[in-house]
Amino acid sequence: MRPTGVALIALYHFLGAVLLAVFAVGAVVGGSVLGAMFGGLNAMPMSGMGLGFAFGVLGAMFLLFWAGISGVAGYGVWAMREWGRILSIVLSALSLLFSLPGLLFMGLHLNLFFGTYRLFRIAVSILIIWYLVQPEIKVLFQRAAPASPQS
Repeated sequence: MRPTGVALIALYHFLGAVLLAVFAVGAVVGGSVLGAMFGGLNAMPMSGMGLGFAFGVLGAMFLLFWAGISGVAGYGVWAMREWGRILSIVLSALSLLFSLPGLLFMGLHLNLFFGTYRLFRIAVSILIIWYLVQPEIKVLFQRAAPASPQS
């Protein structure tokens, strides 16, 4: 039986993967549109259009890489695998690492939306780490090695 917290963490990772994939498509389209706006009349291959498309594709590859990792973490947690639990903890720790410095900029620029978003991400990351290191949850992810047949 899968606990509700584990299902919610898996759903969180799956949703993150879908959103990152959507942003990847947006990066390619946006890079193409911006490139066309800035270099549509230039016939050189790496003109504004080529550069815009190249940056869009590079951004999309980066986003798809993280979408894949998030999807794998979601599957690992959903399937109650120990590696999925560890990967989820690592992703949450990385989220904390990259969110905390943003709080400094929130104070400097008084940006309420992004500050609230960062606080939400920090809270979710802390909750995920806390939940997945609980002894009763940790035990659920540890599967006993299959007994080798005795000859």
